[in-house]
Amino acid sequence: MLDKDQKDKYYVYLHRKKDTHQIFYVGKGKDKRHLSRSGRNLHWKNTVLKHDYYSVKVQEFLSEENALELEEFLIQEIGLLNLCNKNYFNGGKSGYNHSENSKLKMSISKKGNIPWNKGKLCPESSIRMKGVCNPMFGKKKIHSKKTIESLIIKNGTPTCDLFTGIFYDSLEDMSRALNIGRKTREFKNRAYRE
Repeated sequence: MLDKDQKDKYYVYLHRKKDTHQIFYVGKGKDKRHLSRSGRNLHWKNTVLKHDYYSVKVQEFLSEENALELEEFLIQEIGLLNLCNKNYFNGGKSGYNHSENSKLKMSISKKGNIPWNKGKLCPESSIRMKGVCNPMFGKKKIHSKKTIESLIIKNGTPTCDLFTGIFYDSLEDMSRALNIGRKTREFKNRAYRE
């Protein structure tokens, strides 16, 4: 039997647009899922690129079943057309595993299919840019400080570098990690507030 800490670890959260505060996503999660940008659909990613977002937990310490139920209820109340969610029913039960019978059926259905690119040659441009011929070979991608500063999300904590997706505890920590000077940071903060 699961203890309470293990059983009631889920929550339901909303993502809201930063500029209009409109709800655009309803989700169920645990740990830091509400802050994560990975595993999101294209509609969600495009909305975040355009408006940015913040997360609000609706209810915490739920069992998975109760969290799924509340998530489904909120999606129906808000309306699927107003959200980036792809279906009325929950995003999926955690840890779902296909049965052996389902796995066998999927395997059989894939056998004998020819991959779409089998026998096709790489375009010349791709061949020319491989390995040591690629001008970026062995180099680390570096972004200018100005570009990084312009893409900083400032929302108290955490602060995120949009290029790497790395979250920092504060704007100061991010500035230190990216070698952005104090005066530049203060100028950007002043411009952000005005």
